[in-house]
Amino acid sequence: MNDEPTITLFSRDLLSKWGFNDGDDPDAWLDWCEQQGIDYNQLGYPLAALVRRHLLPAIEQNVTVVDVESSHNPIRAEVVDGVDVFDVWRGRAPEPTLTPDHVDVPMGEVLRLALAEAGLNEPPHFKGPLHQA
Repeated sequence: MNDEPTITLFSRDLLSKWGFNDGDDPDAWLDWCEQQGIDYNQLGYPLAALVRRHLLPAIEQNVTVVDVESSHNPIRAEVVDGVDVFDVWRGRAPEPTLTPDHVDVPMGEVLRLALAEAGLNEPPHFKGPLHQA
C-alpha cells in the first residue's frame, strides 16, 4: 500500500474556463512542498504536463486539448470525440461526459515533472531560520 499523497485531476475540469482550480496551484501541492521544505515560489506547478501525461491517456473518449493563455484554466479540451467543445467552456452547450471521472497522481511524480520543466535536478528549498529542519 502506497501512502504517498496525490494530486487529483478531474476530467470535467478540461471542459471549464474555471477548471483545475481556475489555473491556480492546488493547496495540496503547496502544502506538500512546504512539508518537504521545497520553495514552490521558484518551481512552477506542471499542470499541462500532468494533464498530458496522466489524465489524457486515462480518458476513454478521444480528447484533443489546447493551451489557453489566460489567467484562468490554461489547458482545456478543444475537441471531444470529434465535436468542438468551445461553447462548453462558456456554458453555452451541454458538457460531454468524460470517463474516468478523475486520476490521482503521486506528489513525487508532480515534483519530477516540475523539476523537468524547470531544468533542475534538485528542488529549490526555502532559506532562513523558519524553514530549517
